[in-house]
Amino acid sequence: MISLNKKLWSFNFGCLIAGTFFWLISFGVSAPISEVFHSYPDFILNYHAGVVTAFTAFLLTGAIIFIMRSLFNVCASEHTFWLMLPSLGFIILAILFSQSILITMLYAAFPALIVILTSAIKRRIPKYKTLA
Repeated sequence: MISLNKKLWSFNFGCLIAGTFFWLISFGVSAPISEVFHSYPDFILNYHAGVVTAFTAFLLTGAIIFIMRSLFNVCASEHTFWLMLPSLGFIILAILFSQSILITMLYAAFPALIVILTSAIKRRIPKYKTLA
């Protein structure tokens, strides 16, 4: 069995998640609009790209966490800080240098961080229930 540095692999998967933010934003902007929403022009103009970006970020991050757990045997709860560090770094860089892209990046970052934290908490709760 190959010895893995789990902190490094958590950081690598965190970079993969953070690197997909710009792809998710461009995917959300270019997503086709369903005919159901044509009667709501305010929704289309203001929220459609953000909702598509958030939903795909949620699904893609969940898939990456599943691949982390099943193929690489790296759990999100082991090194959550290293998994979240690249995403938080992207957010901080957007705050400091480009406020124009901050809101659109948050549409991708918040669902990703919620999935990461939920996965980490879900793995930790049974561990603490056995101690009580």
